[in-house]
Amino acid sequence: MNSLLRTLALAVVCLAAPLQSPAQTAEEGAWWSYREAYRALVRFDKLGTPKHLIQQRLQVQPRAPGTATEGLRLSLQGARTALELPLDAALHAQVPLLKSAFDDNAALRLNRPATAFAFRVRLSISPRPDGLYALSELRAACAQVLAVRQQIEPARFEGKRCVGVSLAFPRGTQPGLSLQPADASIPLAATPGPLYPGEADREHAVVQLRWERLPEGAQLRVAALPLVVAALIE
Repeated sequence: MNSLLRTLALAVVCLAAPLQSPAQTAEEGAWWSYREAYRALVRFDKLGTPKHLIQQRLQVQPRAPGTATEGLRLSLQGARTALELPLDAALHAQVPLLKSAFDDNAALRLNRPATAFAFRVRLSISPRPDGLYALSELRAACAQVLAVRQQIEPARFEGKRCVGVSLAFPRGTQPGLSLQPADASIPLAATPGPLYPGEADREHAVVQLRWERLPEGAQLRVAALPLVVAALIE
């Protein structure tokens, strides 16, 4: 029982708050122990709930709006480990689960000061490369996100429900959303908003779709690949 509680507590920290780098001087690059990241990432696989429509990624998050990210690099480094981890436009990375790096006590390192960035484990809906989303699949994916969060933070998510999805794109993007069947009463234009719902930044082009506005059997077509497809949980 104590072991289970410790595991759940770790998961709560990883999903709910920025993951803090160990103490170090501001001149050193930001870093996070790979062993801690490894444990935080594998807990997702061990949860006994369907997860085939959702994904977990590591995000490098600026601590202050407007922080320059050009040239930002993430790498996995240790005595016997050297691996570059590409960052996407929203500073997400797929971190491999490597027992060799765990045994090497490697670190996830940035080429920027520790005071400028934090690390977060993010949960979102897997994007479709063809840009076609059936409403039924989006509902199922949103339910999977909620089920994971309810297992990790039951007190916080008790009584919550999925009410829709939020699609975030780079600033200035024209997402080109359309519905089949078409319904001119449903707003599909992007407005400035956060990458993930409920956060403070307004640096992305965001479209929110709520189930109550969408007809059953609808299909969403998206011309641009979203940075994040997030569940709206209220």
